[in-house]
Amino acid sequence: MPHGAVILAAGISSRMGEFKPLLPMGEETVIRNVVRVLQTAGVSRILVVTGYQSEVLQEHLAHTGVMFVHNERFAQTQMFDSVRLGLAAMGDSCEKILLTPADVPLVQPDTVRTLLAQSGDCVRPLYHGQPGHPLLLHRSVVPALLACSGEDGLRGAIGEAGLTIRDVEVEDEGTILDMDTPQDYEALLHKKGDRHIRVRNQLVLGTDTLFFGPGTAQLLEMIDLTGTISAACEAMHMSYTKAWKMLNRVEEELGEKVVVRVNGGSEGGYTLLTEKGRALLAAYRGMQRELKQQTDRLLEKYFGSRL
Repeated sequence: MPHGAVILAAGISSRMGEFKPLLPMGEETVIRNVVRVLQTAGVSRILVVTGYQSEVLQEHLAHTGVMFVHNERFAQTQMFDSVRLGLAAMGDSCEKILLTPADVPLVQPDTVRTLLAQSGDCVRPLYHGQPGHPLLLHRSVVPALLACSGEDGLRGAIGEAGLTIRDVEVEDEGTILDMDTPQDYEALLHKKGDRHIRVRNQLVLGTDTLFFGPGTAQLLEMIDLTGTISAACEAMHMSYTKAWKMLNRVEEELGEKVVVRVNGGSEGGYTLLTEKGRALLAAYRGMQRELKQQTDRLLEKYFGSRL
């Protein structure tokens, strides 16, 4: 029976400021590194749980042979909800299933092979006493995990299901290295020994002062997805006060509203993007895509074969 893996890639990367799965990592991207390692280790069925920028991610991985399941409520749910979606979609097609976040790209193929060779319902790599990724599950425990409430995440579900985690010592620091912030990302590039020339684009719009950048664009997207500013703030780990300051600044510079609050209803109202807000967001994302395409082309032209 084949081995499987679920890659959790539904998050919005709010602390990083850029979409983590698509950040460069050597000659690949972060998530392509994860996929390559799994495939090299003999994992034949890989399922990616998408959420934020799902269409972009699916296009990016279109020719890698992976499958996808979309967490439509990624902005309002926790990681265990993506775990549940991934495990349910995998079904009983694989004897053993690896679970890994998309932002742990430096795990070695030999470590994955070591985990797959282990017996047990739930197996975890341990590097110098620190638990890491990926987590190995036997297919027999999946129904029990799917039936759990998930209130305390995957760890809580494992306890609720009465499972015992068996730790396996590995000499692979990559199992404990994830990336939540730009500093984490730089540290991983250093660990990998990545000396490739790369360009960092950050599109920021302004008049006499700058007022609209990646964070503001993501805030509008999250408001559009969740229907409230407070829910958008929760998804982005941002204070309500900061969000309103950002929105007020945009509206002051444009002289028009980008969001409107609708009062009433059983849930106390909701917030919508105005026509101006939607147009601004669409134009920003369109320019951002074209800017990246042009930058990639110019990077290859001027540095691709010379350094």
